[in-house]
Amino acid sequence: MLTADYFDGRSTRVRVVRLEAAGEDLLITGEDIERRVPMAQVRVDERLGRAPRRLRFADEAFCVVSDLNALDALLSSTAHRDGWVDRIQRRARFVLLSMAVCVALAIATYQWGLPWAADIGAAHMPAGVGVQLSNQAVKVLDGGVLLTSRIDVDRQKALAAKFHALRLPEGGNAKAELLFRRSPQLGANAFTLPDGRIIVLDDLVTIIGDDRQILAVLAHEAGHGRGHHGVRMLLQSSIVGAFLAFYVGDISSLLALAPAALMQARYSRDFEEQADNYGAAVLRVNGMSPGLLAEALDKLSKSHKETAGAGYLSSHPATVQRMRHLRSL
Repeated sequence: MLTADYFDGRSTRVRVVRLEAAGEDLLITGEDIERRVPMAQVRVDERLGRAPRRLRFADEAFCVVSDLNALDALLSSTAHRDGWVDRIQRRARFVLLSMAVCVALAIATYQWGLPWAADIGAAHMPAGVGVQLSNQAVKVLDGGVLLTSRIDVDRQKALAAKFHALRLPEGGNAKAELLFRRSPQLGANAFTLPDGRIIVLDDLVTIIGDDRQILAVLAHEAGHGRGHHGVRMLLQSSIVGAFLAFYVGDISSLLALAPAALMQARYSRDFEEQADNYGAAVLRVNGMSPGLLAEALDKLSKSHKETAGAGYLSSHPATVQRMRHLRSL
Protein backbone atom coordinates (compact mmCIF):
# COMPACT_ATOMS: atom_id res chain seq x y z
CA MET A 1 0.00 0.00 0.00
CA LEU A 2 1.22 3.52 -0.74
CA THR A 3 -0.12 7.07 -0.60
CA ALA A 4 -0.66 9.41 -3.53
CA ASP A 5 -2.19 12.77 -4.38
CA TYR A 6 -5.52 12.39 -6.17
CA PHE A 7 -6.94 14.93 -8.66
CA ASP A 8 -10.45 14.45 -10.01
CA GLY A 9 -9.72 16.24 -13.32
CA ARG A 10 -12.48 18.80 -12.72
CA SER A 11 -11.09 20.96 -9.91
CA THR A 12 -7.76 21.90 -8.36
CA ARG A 13 -8.54 20.15 -5.10
CA VAL A 14 -5.92 17.65 -3.94
CA ARG A 15 -6.94 14.57 -1.93
CA VAL A 16 -4.52 12.21 -0.22
CA VAL A 17 -5.46 8.60 -1.05
CA ARG A 18 -4.14 5.10 -0.58
CA LEU A 19 -3.40 2.78 -3.47
CA GLU A 20 -3.68 -0.99 -3.21
CA ALA A 21 -3.58 -3.85 -5.66
CA ALA A 22 -6.58 -6.17 -5.55
CA GLY A 23 -6.07 -8.90 -8.09
CA GLU A 24 -6.25 -7.23 -11.50
CA ASP A 25 -7.73 -4.03 -10.08
CA LEU A 26 -6.37 -0.92 -8.40
CA LEU A 27 -8.14 0.25 -5.21
CA ILE A 28 -8.15 3.99 -4.47
CA THR A 29 -9.44 5.02 -1.04
CA GLY A 30 -9.41 8.12 1.17
CA GLU A 31 -11.04 11.56 1.61
CA ASP A 32 -14.45 10.83 0.07
CA ILE A 33 -12.80 8.68 -2.60
CA GLU A 34 -13.39 5.00 -3.08
CA ARG A 35 -12.68 3.66 -6.54
CA ARG A 36 -11.86 0.30 -8.06
CA VAL A 37 -10.26 0.57 -11.49
CA PRO A 38 -9.08 -2.37 -13.66
CA MET A 39 -5.29 -2.08 -14.08
CA ALA A 40 -5.77 -2.58 -17.83
CA GLN A 41 -7.51 0.84 -17.88
CA VAL A 42 -4.80 2.67 -15.94
CA ARG A 43 -2.17 4.56 -17.94
CA VAL A 44 1.12 4.90 -16.08
CA ASP A 45 3.52 7.65 -17.18
CA GLU A 46 7.09 6.69 -18.02
CA ARG A 47 9.63 6.92 -15.26
CA LEU A 48 11.90 9.94 -15.64
CA GLY A 49 14.65 9.82 -13.05
CA ARG A 50 13.26 10.63 -9.60
CA ALA A 51 10.35 12.72 -10.90
CA PRO A 52 6.90 11.74 -9.54
CA ARG A 53 4.84 9.46 -11.79
CA ARG A 54 1.20 9.85 -12.76
CA LEU A 55 -1.46 7.16 -12.93
CA ARG A 56 -4.15 8.43 -15.31
CA PHE A 57 -7.72 7.17 -15.53
CA ALA A 58 -10.29 7.21 -18.34
CA ASP A 59 -12.39 10.00 -16.75
CA GLU A 60 -9.33 12.35 -16.75
CA ALA A 61 -8.73 11.90 -13.02
CA PHE A 62 -5.19 11.00 -12.01
CA CYS A 63 -2.91 10.20 -9.10
CA VAL A 64 0.59 11.60 -8.53
CA VAL A 65 2.98 9.21 -6.75
CA SER A 66 6.30 10.36 -5.28
CA ASP A 67 7.39 7.05 -3.72
CA LEU A 68 8.68 5.44 -6.90
CA ASN A 69 10.02 2.27 -5.29
CA ALA A 70 6.70 1.57 -3.58
CA LEU A 71 4.91 2.19 -6.89
CA ASP A 72 7.22 -0.24 -8.69
CA ALA A 73 6.44 -2.85 -6.02
CA LEU A 74 2.71 -2.27 -6.41
CA LEU A 75 2.82 -2.45 -10.22
CA SER A 76 4.92 -5.61 -10.17
CA SER A 77 2.19 -7.33 -8.12
CA THR A 78 -0.29 -6.68 -10.93
CA ALA A 79 -0.46 -7.52 -14.61
CA HIS A 80 0.87 -4.09 -15.49
CA ARG A 81 4.17 -3.92 -17.43
CA ASP A 82 5.96 -0.75 -18.41
CA GLY A 83 6.37 -0.14 -22.13
CA TRP A 84 9.53 -1.35 -23.86
CA VAL A 85 10.79 2.22 -24.33
CA ASP A 86 10.36 2.87 -20.63
CA ARG A 87 12.24 -0.30 -19.78
CA ILE A 88 15.21 0.06 -22.10
CA GLN A 89 15.84 3.73 -21.26
CA ARG A 90 16.78 2.63 -17.74
CA ARG A 91 19.56 0.36 -19.02
CA ALA A 92 22.93 1.92 -19.68
CA ARG A 93 23.85 -0.29 -22.62
CA PHE A 94 20.64 0.57 -24.46
CA VAL A 95 21.14 4.28 -23.76
CA LEU A 96 24.68 4.08 -25.15
CA LEU A 97 23.43 2.12 -28.16
CA SER A 98 20.73 4.73 -28.79
CA MET A 99 23.32 7.50 -28.66
CA ALA A 100 25.50 5.63 -31.15
CA VAL A 101 22.53 5.16 -33.49
CA CYS A 102 21.68 8.87 -33.25
CA VAL A 103 25.26 9.82 -34.13
CA ALA A 104 25.25 7.37 -37.06
CA LEU A 105 21.93 8.77 -38.31
CA ALA A 106 23.26 12.33 -38.04
CA ILE A 107 26.37 11.43 -40.04
CA ALA A 108 24.32 9.56 -42.65
CA THR A 109 21.91 12.49 -42.96
CA TYR A 110 24.79 14.92 -43.47
CA GLN A 111 26.65 12.62 -45.86
CA TRP A 112 23.77 11.39 -48.02
CA GLY A 113 20.45 12.85 -46.90
CA LEU A 114 21.43 16.52 -47.14
CA PRO A 115 22.97 16.24 -50.65
CA TRP A 116 19.91 14.30 -51.80
CA ALA A 117 17.55 16.96 -50.41
CA ALA A 118 19.66 19.74 -51.94
CA ASP A 119 19.58 17.95 -55.30
CA ILE A 120 15.78 17.74 -55.20
CA GLY A 121 15.49 21.35 -54.05
CA ALA A 122 17.82 22.67 -56.77
CA ALA A 123 15.97 20.75 -59.49
CA HIS A 124 12.64 22.30 -58.43
CA MET A 125 13.85 25.79 -57.60
CA PRO A 126 12.05 28.45 -59.68
CA ALA A 127 14.32 30.20 -62.17
CA GLY A 128 13.52 33.54 -60.57
CA VAL A 129 15.12 32.48 -57.30
CA GLY A 130 18.40 31.67 -59.08
CA VAL A 131 18.33 35.08 -60.75
CA GLN A 132 17.75 36.82 -57.39
CA LEU A 133 20.60 34.89 -55.78
CA SER A 134 22.94 35.75 -58.66
CA ASN A 135 21.98 39.43 -58.74
CA GLN A 136 22.53 39.67 -54.99
CA ALA A 137 25.95 38.04 -55.28
CA VAL A 138 27.08 40.33 -58.09
CA LYS A 139 25.71 43.40 -56.29
CA VAL A 140 27.63 42.59 -53.10
CA LEU A 141 30.89 41.57 -54.80
CA ASP A 142 31.17 44.27 -57.47
CA GLY A 143 33.35 47.16 -56.33
CA GLY A 144 34.82 45.06 -53.52
CA VAL A 145 36.12 41.59 -54.26
CA LEU A 146 35.32 42.00 -57.96
CA LEU A 147 36.71 44.98 -59.92
CA THR A 148 36.23 46.21 -63.47
CA SER A 149 38.00 43.97 -65.98
CA ARG A 150 41.10 45.25 -67.76
CA ILE A 151 40.71 42.78 -70.61
CA ASP A 152 40.12 44.68 -73.84
CA VAL A 153 36.42 44.89 -74.68
CA ASP A 154 36.99 43.45 -78.16
CA ARG A 155 38.81 40.49 -76.60
CA GLN A 156 35.91 39.96 -74.22
CA LYS A 157 33.43 40.02 -77.09
CA ALA A 158 35.54 37.61 -79.14
CA LEU A 159 35.76 35.06 -76.28
CA ALA A 160 32.03 35.41 -75.59
CA ALA A 161 31.22 34.89 -79.28
CA LYS A 162 33.37 31.74 -79.43
CA PHE A 163 31.76 30.40 -76.27
CA HIS A 164 28.22 31.07 -77.50
CA ALA A 165 29.09 29.34 -80.78
CA LEU A 166 29.84 26.08 -78.94
CA ARG A 167 27.32 23.35 -79.67
CA LEU A 168 26.01 21.49 -76.63
CA PRO A 169 25.63 17.69 -76.39
CA GLU A 170 21.91 18.03 -75.68
CA GLY A 171 21.44 20.34 -78.66
CA GLY A 172 21.55 24.09 -79.17
CA ASN A 173 24.38 26.43 -78.27
CA ALA A 174 25.89 27.70 -75.06
CA LYS A 175 23.73 30.57 -73.82
CA ALA A 176 25.26 31.45 -70.45
CA GLU A 177 26.29 35.09 -70.15
CA LEU A 178 29.97 35.74 -69.45
CA LEU A 179 30.80 38.46 -66.91
CA PHE A 180 34.43 39.59 -67.08
CA ARG A 181 35.89 40.93 -63.84
CA ARG A 182 39.26 41.40 -62.14
CA SER A 183 40.11 40.27 -58.60
CA PRO A 184 43.55 40.45 -56.97
CA GLN A 185 42.10 38.42 -54.08
CA LEU A 186 40.77 35.54 -56.16
CA GLY A 187 43.48 35.50 -58.82
CA ALA A 188 42.99 33.20 -61.81
CA ASN A 189 39.43 32.03 -61.40
CA ALA A 190 36.05 31.44 -62.98
CA PHE A 191 32.85 30.45 -61.22
CA THR A 192 29.24 29.85 -62.11
CA LEU A 193 26.40 31.81 -60.55
CA PRO A 194 23.16 30.08 -59.49
CA ASP A 195 21.36 31.28 -62.65
CA GLY A 196 24.10 29.90 -64.94
CA ARG A 197 26.03 33.11 -65.62
CA ILE A 198 29.79 32.62 -65.54
CA ILE A 199 32.17 35.13 -63.98
CA VAL A 200 35.57 35.05 -65.71
CA LEU A 201 38.48 36.79 -64.01
CA ASP A 202 41.29 38.51 -65.89
CA ASP A 203 44.13 36.39 -64.50
CA LEU A 204 42.51 33.21 -65.81
CA VAL A 205 42.41 34.64 -69.33
CA THR A 206 45.97 36.00 -69.28
CA ILE A 207 47.57 32.94 -67.64
CA ILE A 208 45.95 30.40 -69.97
CA GLY A 209 46.25 32.58 -73.07
CA ASP A 210 45.06 29.95 -75.56
CA ASP A 211 41.43 30.56 -76.55
CA ARG A 212 40.60 26.89 -77.00
CA GLN A 213 41.87 26.09 -73.50
CA ILE A 214 39.86 29.00 -72.09
CA LEU A 215 36.80 27.59 -73.88
CA ALA A 216 37.53 24.23 -72.25
CA VAL A 217 37.42 25.88 -68.82
CA LEU A 218 34.16 27.64 -69.73
CA ALA A 219 32.69 24.33 -70.94
CA HIS A 220 33.59 22.85 -67.54
CA GLU A 221 31.85 25.80 -65.83
CA ALA A 222 28.81 25.24 -68.04
CA GLY A 223 28.74 21.72 -66.61
CA HIS A 224 28.49 23.18 -63.10
CA GLY A 225 25.61 25.36 -64.26
CA ARG A 226 23.77 22.51 -65.98
CA GLY A 227 24.08 20.36 -62.84
CA HIS A 228 22.89 23.21 -60.56
CA HIS A 229 26.02 22.59 -58.50
CA GLY A 230 26.19 26.12 -57.11
CA VAL A 231 22.58 26.03 -55.93
CA ARG A 232 22.98 22.55 -54.46
CA MET A 233 26.09 23.66 -52.59
CA LEU A 234 24.26 26.77 -51.38
CA LEU A 235 21.30 24.76 -50.11
CA GLN A 236 23.60 22.34 -48.31
CA SER A 237 25.29 25.31 -46.64
CA SER A 238 22.01 26.72 -45.33
CA ILE A 239 19.50 24.18 -44.06
CA VAL A 240 17.46 26.94 -42.40
CA GLY A 241 17.65 29.10 -45.50
CA ALA A 242 16.55 26.21 -47.68
CA PHE A 243 13.56 25.55 -45.42
CA LEU A 244 12.52 29.19 -45.52
CA ALA A 245 12.95 29.39 -49.28
CA PHE A 246 10.82 26.37 -50.12
CA TYR A 247 8.24 26.18 -47.34
CA VAL A 248 7.81 29.76 -46.17
CA GLY A 249 8.70 31.63 -49.35
CA ASP A 250 11.35 33.79 -47.65
CA ILE A 251 14.69 33.52 -49.49
CA SER A 252 16.41 36.28 -47.49
CA SER A 253 18.66 33.79 -45.69
CA LEU A 254 19.86 32.35 -48.99
CA LEU A 255 20.35 35.83 -50.45
CA ALA A 256 22.55 36.80 -47.51
CA LEU A 257 24.58 33.61 -47.78
CA ALA A 258 25.06 33.55 -51.56
CA PRO A 259 28.08 35.91 -51.98
CA ALA A 260 30.21 34.26 -49.29
CA ALA A 261 29.26 30.75 -50.41
CA LEU A 262 30.23 31.46 -54.02
CA MET A 263 33.60 32.86 -52.97
CA GLN A 264 34.34 29.87 -50.74
CA ALA A 265 33.06 27.23 -53.17
CA ARG A 266 34.66 23.83 -52.73
CA TYR A 267 32.94 21.53 -55.15
CA SER A 268 32.77 17.86 -54.24
CA ARG A 269 34.60 15.24 -56.27
CA ASP A 270 31.30 14.12 -57.76
CA PHE A 271 30.49 17.66 -58.90
CA GLU A 272 33.96 18.08 -60.39
CA GLU A 273 33.75 14.76 -62.20
CA GLN A 274 30.31 15.64 -63.59
CA ALA A 275 31.53 19.06 -64.76
CA ASP A 276 34.69 17.55 -66.28
CA ASN A 277 32.71 14.93 -68.17
CA TYR A 278 30.21 17.50 -69.42
CA GLY A 279 33.02 19.82 -70.50
CA ALA A 280 34.70 16.93 -72.29
CA ALA A 281 31.43 16.11 -74.08
CA VAL A 282 31.07 19.75 -75.19
CA LEU A 283 34.61 19.77 -76.54
CA ARG A 284 34.12 16.50 -78.43
CA VAL A 285 30.88 17.73 -80.01
CA ASN A 286 32.81 20.75 -81.27
CA GLY A 287 35.73 18.70 -82.65
CA MET A 288 38.14 19.58 -79.83
CA SER A 289 40.10 17.37 -77.46
CA PRO A 290 39.09 17.07 -73.78
CA GLY A 291 42.83 17.27 -73.16
CA LEU A 292 42.52 21.03 -73.66
CA LEU A 293 41.00 21.32 -70.19
CA ALA A 294 43.86 19.28 -68.73
CA GLU A 295 46.35 21.61 -70.44
CA ALA A 296 44.56 24.63 -68.96
CA LEU A 297 44.67 23.07 -65.49
CA ASP A 298 48.36 22.31 -65.98
CA LYS A 299 49.08 25.97 -66.78
CA LEU A 300 47.12 27.10 -63.75
CA SER A 301 48.92 24.62 -61.47
CA LYS A 302 52.31 25.94 -62.62
CA SER A 303 51.26 29.52 -61.89
CA HIS A 304 49.59 28.59 -58.62
CA LYS A 305 52.39 29.90 -56.39
CA GLU A 306 52.43 33.19 -58.26
CA THR A 307 48.75 33.76 -57.40
CA ALA A 308 49.41 33.52 -53.64
CA GLY A 309 47.37 30.38 -53.21
CA ALA A 310 44.17 31.86 -54.62
CA GLY A 311 42.54 30.98 -57.88
CA TYR A 312 40.98 28.22 -59.89
CA LEU A 313 42.85 25.39 -58.21
CA SER A 314 41.70 26.46 -54.74
CA SER A 315 38.01 26.50 -55.66
CA HIS A 316 38.17 23.70 -58.25
CA PRO A 317 40.61 21.16 -56.78
CA ALA A 318 42.77 19.96 -59.68
CA THR A 319 44.63 16.70 -59.26
CA VAL A 320 46.95 14.62 -61.39
CA GLN A 321 44.15 12.05 -61.62
CA ARG A 322 41.75 14.63 -63.04
CA MET A 323 44.19 15.74 -65.71
CA ARG A 324 45.03 12.13 -66.55
CA HIS A 325 41.33 11.33 -66.90
CA LEU A 326 40.74 14.29 -69.20
CA ARG A 327 43.73 13.41 -71.38
CA SER A 328 42.54 9.80 -71.64
CA LEU A 329 39.24 11.05 -73.05
